[in-house]
Amino acid sequence: MRTLKALLCLSALAGGLATSVAQNVYSLNIVGYVNVPIQGGNGLSLISNPLKPSNGDYNITNTIALPEPNEGASLFKWAGTGYDNNVPSWIDGYGWFPDMSIPLGECFFIQASTAGNVTFVGEVSTGTNTTTVPAGISFLANKVPVAEPYPGGTVGAEGDSIFTWAGNQWNNVVWSYIDTYGWFGDGSPGESTNGPVVAVGGGVVMQHAGAPVVITRIFNP
Repeated sequence: MRTLKALLCLSALAGGLATSVAQNVYSLNIVGYVNVPIQGGNGLSLISNPLKPSNGDYNITNTIALPEPNEGASLFKWAGTGYDNNVPSWIDGYGWFPDMSIPLGECFFIQASTAGNVTFVGEVSTGTNTTTVPAGISFLANKVPVAEPYPGGTVGAEGDSIFTWAGNQWNNVVWSYIDTYGWFGDGSPGESTNGPVVAVGGGVVMQHAGAPVVITRIFNP
């Protein structure tokens, strides 16, 4: 299970206040870490970084550390019309080569020989988060570390599709968008028209037609 262990960083806004439960304390940010499991045996795992790096550096050598040994593991990023020709490989003891940056809100494949956890460390992106989905195929992830239906019932156009990864292949259930109604999958009880439930550190692949649409997620803990 993907786990989130967030540590609240709190600060009083009046200097020299004594520690008392009666005093006002204000949250500056939420920092912590998320363990996202990946499979071994050269299997493919579709994952994402659910936290902002505290130093603002989204380079994969800074954000994605694989369990070792994993010499030669690969990372595949979607580049809009196909996978990026730049395929980083993992070098035990050093990290990824060549470099690549992957922003918040984007998922990607990792092919690893050794199973384990990728531990993401950083800050929760609070306030209003937006993601613009262009026409075509997009690899999308929630910008906040919350497991919930995604991307939302107002995000899509008639005939759009969402594909989910089932661990070693694409899920047989393909979600479809119906204007004014939202997303529909297999019709199971409790199914949400907001889309499939995406785990923390997971992602989906969306095929969108027409003008760009915007995913908006407001997170104010």
